Amino acid sequence: MSYSANLTCKHGILIPALETTPRNAILYLAGLFYCFLGIAIAADIFMCSIEQITSATRKVKRQKKIGRLVSKEDEEGEEEEFEYIRIWNPTVANLTLMALGSSAPEILLSIIEIVGNGFKAGDLGPGTIVGSAAFNLFCISAICVFAVGQATKRIELYRVFMVTAFFGTFAYIWVFLVLIVITPNVVDVWEAILTLLFFIILVVISYAVDAEIWKKKRATDLHEELELAQQDGGKEDDKPEKLSSEINKWASTFSLTHEDTNADVVDAVPHLDTVRRWTRTISQTYPSLSEEDQAKILAYRVNRRLSHDRLYYRIRAVRQLSSSWRKSEEEEVQKLEKLESTDGGNKKKTIVEFSARIYRVDSTDETVSLKIVRKGNMDSKFTVNYSTVNGLAKKDLNFLFKSETLQFSPGELHKTITLQLINAANWRPNDVFYVHLKIQDEDEDTKVRLGACNVARVKMPDESGMMLGGPIVEFVKPNYIVKENAGFARSFVTRRGGKLKETLRVHYETEDVTAKQGEDYTSVKDGIITFEGQEYEKYIDIDIIDDKMDEKDEAFIVELMKVGAGEATIGTRRKTTITIISDDNVLKNITNVHKLMGHYMRQLRPGKATWKEQILNAVSVNAGDLANATVSDCILHALAFPWKFAFAFLPPPTIFYGYPCFVVALVAIGFVTAVVGDVASIFGCMVGLKDAVTAITLVALGTSLPDTFASKIAAESDDTADNAVGNVTGSNSVNVFLGLGLPWVIASLYWASKGESFRVDAGDLGFSVTVFMICSVLFLVVLVLRRKLALFGQGELGGPFGPKTLSALFFVGLWIAYVALSIWNMYRVDNE
Repeated sequence: MSYSANLTCKHGILIPALETTPRNAILYLAGLFYCFLGIAIAADIFMCSIEQITSATRKVKRQKKIGRLVSKEDEEGEEEEFEYIRIWNPTVANLTLMALGSSAPEILLSIIEIVGNGFKAGDLGPGTIVGSAAFNLFCISAICVFAVGQATKRIELYRVFMVTAFFGTFAYIWVFLVLIVITPNVVDVWEAILTLLFFIILVVISYAVDAEIWKKKRATDLHEELELAQQDGGKEDDKPEKLSSEINKWASTFSLTHEDTNADVVDAVPHLDTVRRWTRTISQTYPSLSEEDQAKILAYRVNRRLSHDRLYYRIRAVRQLSSSWRKSEEEEVQKLEKLESTDGGNKKKTIVEFSARIYRVDSTDETVSLKIVRKGNMDSKFTVNYSTVNGLAKKDLNFLFKSETLQFSPGELHKTITLQLINAANWRPNDVFYVHLKIQDEDEDTKVRLGACNVARVKMPDESGMMLGGPIVEFVKPNYIVKENAGFARSFVTRRGGKLKETLRVHYETEDVTAKQGEDYTSVKDGIITFEGQEYEKYIDIDIIDDKMDEKDEAFIVELMKVGAGEATIGTRRKTTITIISDDNVLKNITNVHKLMGHYMRQLRPGKATWKEQILNAVSVNAGDLANATVSDCILHALAFPWKFAFAFLPPPTIFYGYPCFVVALVAIGFVTAVVGDVASIFGCMVGLKDAVTAITLVALGTSLPDTFASKIAAESDDTADNAVGNVTGSNSVNVFLGLGLPWVIASLYWASKGESFRVDAGDLGFSVTVFMICSVLFLVVLVLRRKLALFGQGELGGPFGPKTLSALFFVGLWIAYVALSIWNMYRVDNE
């Protein structure tokens, strides 16, 4: 039997129909699913172009505040300030280009089907639009409600949501009126054009509600409130939480509207002064990070706190499904934060050093004892090694060589070591030998560092120049200089004269000169330094606060106040002046962090790759992030590789503001969508399913799968429910007004030119629309109840486990009821 004789299904526009066999049916089903993946990847590139277009900004001069008193000279010397505002209003962008990016396959399928059928109405396109709307509204909402934990999330732009919800319901009422009431089974030209005009009306009303055009001058108040908040924030104590607080305040500027244009104020990278303030905080929170690592953490945190639109989550979902999402940036930053973080004053790093810089010996001493102390994290376990080194005092002449390994257990504060001296050695003044300290072994998660006193001097001091009298305690030098970014200032105190070996406690405190306590350094009141045993020269550490400002030198005093019980007194150098000098490289370092932060922020934003990078990312697992690739990532990459490689040659979104990519990607989506329409029709024919059944089930689910993952990610990541469920009603409205309006206008004009009417069978579509309309009203009622009632946690998403589970099951039940009733009606009509 020949091939043509066994062919029972109609050829598609692009895809031929093979012989009707179970094997071929499975082949077409697999091809259908694979085409869904192709549409998702093409839509990813298409949405990157939309992201590029809608994120366009323009430079606007910031208006000076009215009522502020300034001198004429200050006004003339004051530099003009500018801010960047979005050209696209977020609501308008969401309902136009973003909705088109999300619904492009359904809309194009409807247009291609009606044109391919000789401008006659089909079942696949309209059925996919209604079926996709039902799945989005019921199933995606159910997943988002259940994905959020006990804490609830609410729709923030609730007025806009109410407008789109009304139009989402009205859209299907309008379809019902057109097909069944006004002109049954016929769509006139005016009805088609009015359907399309409703889309424009929806956009205009939604913009008016979002912009609150009936209110004026609100933006100025918001700007002033933000500036006051930032000024107050500068007075906070430096805590790890402060960085997140400062980033949140900066991110909140994205919700401010420009007073003249009502456009969102944006700036891709924070101002240099803002980065300076953040760098100060992050240096205190993560003191050992390099400039590059600081920039990575800042870029990641800013990107995480910025409000992302639905396109961002859609792009992210598709890239995760196709193994094209880089994991390294987020995982690397999280690892840095885990390893390097500190909490306030209790630093997680361990510092180990000698308790004194110089230990005193006399000619009659037989041993010398040195103390090794640890500071910071007391939970770590590590091993150190010390060894003696010759100076003017020599091994075997003045002391016995010794090298030993010591282990510090968790909670152990110090260890004392004893070195053997040679009896009757010829010690002369200023004879000295050294003891070197090294870190030998440490835990993997432990950061152990040597302090500045990691070399101890064992010395016989020359005190011949001292005047007669008892022992004295004084500073070694009258002044010290320290860089602002050093972290602390160390000054040395010595006790001279006599063989004083008992414990000696010396009280000290700090005093402002030009430096201010709490702003430039941490003040000390009634501090105590304790000399024990043979300790001769010890140190006092004062914490320095780095404000990351290039400023004049500042100074403060450390003064020895009194000595505890004993023979010693305070000497002539009872005070020392510590001068804080500005780091010469401070401005250069902050500028580097600012530039690196901009670089990493661009890397974190999708759609910023060049043509070459686009191709390299397509041929690599996780866009080149091989270190974090799993087996499942490699399998997904292998499946998606043909689509990824083919679409990598589309113009990148960075060319000409994304418009070439927009056009070419739309054509690519249209081509794959045409293949989907052919394959779906042929498969349905082979297994005995009507096009309308295939549309509301397989095709609707396939085209909605990326939106499902995107909404789930948005529900878990966002602080509000807008990107998760708030945009579903708007997307459904656009599906009807564009997905049905455009093909209806094309077909009705075509048949009107021939003097005929455009006929649309209202049977299956009319019943399906009616059922969906009833189910959507029930859905909206429950959603409003979830927002109002404490039983559900007064939020659209999340809440107590029981009520949110029942809500999710109810929404899924609505979708099952819609699909079941629609299929029952289709086959009931055929049987009759």
